Formats: sequence, C-alpha cells, structure tokens
Amino acid sequence: MMWMGKASAWGALAMGAMFAVNAYLQFATGVSGWVYAGTALVLLVGAFRTLRQMSGGLRLLAAAWGFAAGLLILPLTMPRGTFSELAQISGLEIAFVLVALTGAALTVLHREKKP
Repeated sequence: MMWMGKASAWGALAMGAMFAVNAYLQFATGVSGWVYAGTALVLLVGAFRTLRQMSGGLRLLAAAWGFAAGLLILPLTMPRGTFSELAQISGLEIAFVLVALTGAALTVLHREKKP
C-alpha cells in the first residue's frame, strides 16, 4: 500500500475521534448528535478497513471523507447577518475543512501496488 492510503487512514482515525467527542458533547447537552456519531463511525470503520487492507476499505474511506467535508463546509455556507462575514469565520473551521478535503484527495489519488 502506498503512503497516501495509510496517511488518509491515520487522519481518519483522528478526525473520527474528534467527531465522536463532538457527538458525545451534543448528546450530553440534550442536542441530537446522530449525524456526527454516524460520521465518526464511518470514518473509523473506513480507517480500520483501509489499514487492515480489507476489501472496500478505500472506497468507504473516500465516501466518509467526502461526507465529513460536506458536513464541515455546511456551517460556512450559512448567512451570518453582518457586513463582515469573512471576519467571523474561524481559521480553525477552514483548517478542519482543508484536512477533510486533503484526506479525501489522498484516498482518491491512492494507487494500489501489486506485489
């Protein structure tokens, strides 16, 4: 396996853990966090299957990264009601979106090496 699949899988483990913590905090405050829990589960399962070189692992991981990127981009598309909308966007929001898009790109561009 090339380094791109492994790097994407390890990143998915970290991002899946962050989504799981986010889901836990939402459930603890009485808000439904099922979307974040599902995203965490798919990222973690995709990372596990990719690292174990199981069938369909890369496809599942690519789909999970794409869904996570879409979920992270969604709040950035909402109108904020001020003249200076760019001033209200956090650099961390942009960083998480870029991490998700990078993980998706690494997974899609990965090539299997035949022994």
